[in-house]
Amino acid sequence: MKQSSIFIFSLLSLGINAFGQVDSLASKNFALEFAVDYGKILTIPLNFETKIEGAVGIKFQTKYEVLTEIGYSELTPQDAIKNGSYQSKGVYYRLGLTYGGEILPRNLLSIGVMYGASNFEDSGTVIIQSTIWDDFDGSFERLNLTATWFEIIMITEKHMSNNLALGAKFRFRHLTNFINEYNPEVIAIPGYGKAFNSNVPAVNLYVKYRLEF
Repeated sequence: MKQSSIFIFSLLSLGINAFGQVDSLASKNFALEFAVDYGKILTIPLNFETKIEGAVGIKFQTKYEVLTEIGYSELTPQDAIKNGSYQSKGVYYRLGLTYGGEILPRNLLSIGVMYGASNFEDSGTVIIQSTIWDDFDGSFERLNLTATWFEIIMITEKHMSNNLALGAKFRFRHLTNFINEYNPEVIAIPGYGKAFNSNVPAVNLYVKYRLEF
């Protein structure tokens, strides 16, 4: 249900139109772009995750972009461990290349590939209560965990002006380097998603500021 709501909200954000601004973006040789993922900020009040992510892009000839993303995530999935708690936290980054252009005036569509990596740790507690035996309390903590993956990415973007844009990134991630042989298993990887799946879809919503040269 949560994923469906995010997907519907992202589609609505893509339908925003700047009335009276029908001219195309001017063609520039070089642009520097800064973006903040406001979708992740909106999830903070939900109490099961805290995510902050930003991006810097260098665009050439309005078609090619070298894109770098970096973020920090704390995940505390509800009911991840029965009669216990679980937390996964760490930093991650992605680096990639996209290609695209205007499909409608001031509406851009791009596709690309990205490489992602996460350096994180996880921990958990387990409590087993008994009316016959003493209660059992257990805990675990694992540091310096790493994971890497590749992403196919599609970006849709609406420019409200030459400098300000709203957009969404639709991702399909494939985990390439993480063997989940821990006991208990790692449940979530910051920047990637559920550690049980080698293929994960995701959506990001962002606001972007653009400097043209």
